[in-house]
Amino acid sequence: MQVQAEKILKRCGSIVLQVSKIMAIISAVVLAFMMILTVVDVSGREFFLSPVEGTYELIGIMLVIAGCLGMGYCQLNQANIRITVISDLLPARGQAIVYLVAYIIAAVTTGLVAWQGGLRAWEYFLRVIEGRLGAVLVETQLPFWPFMLLLAIGFGWVCIIFIIDVVLTAKEVFRRGTD
Repeated sequence: MQVQAEKILKRCGSIVLQVSKIMAIISAVVLAFMMILTVVDVSGREFFLSPVEGTYELIGIMLVIAGCLGMGYCQLNQANIRITVISDLLPARGQAIVYLVAYIIAAVTTGLVAWQGGLRAWEYFLRVIEGRLGAVLVETQLPFWPFMLLLAIGFGWVCIIFIIDVVLTAKEVFRRGTD
């Protein structure tokens, strides 16, 4: 039974890594586009007295996309900020327990954000269909729901990664024969 679970976890790990890489690439492209748009906007404002319309809205939306889609790959590489002043003083099992609790809290939090983001995306989508206010961005008139959906997808994906971290760390905590 445990061998089967490990096979499934390894298979999921390679899929998670590939999807996370794709999401990170999309995030990097969005960041590059943000940089280009900012340079064009500032240059247009300074040299031609004509800024790009809707830049603030677009930059804000792209920042959400870039941040949310890049989080999963960042967590896979353990590149998130981690303060280990206290946990470094603990034995290996104590550190694993601290990380397990942190991963559980992170999984619950990111899961809640993904869930609420999905609800908001659905709400904004219904507003577009009904033609109500609040369904589109003010300057660019882009619908708001796709961006909320991307936020929900990004947080949902990092929640899955945190759940995998919970499983792996729990195996380490409950492994027999450690300190």
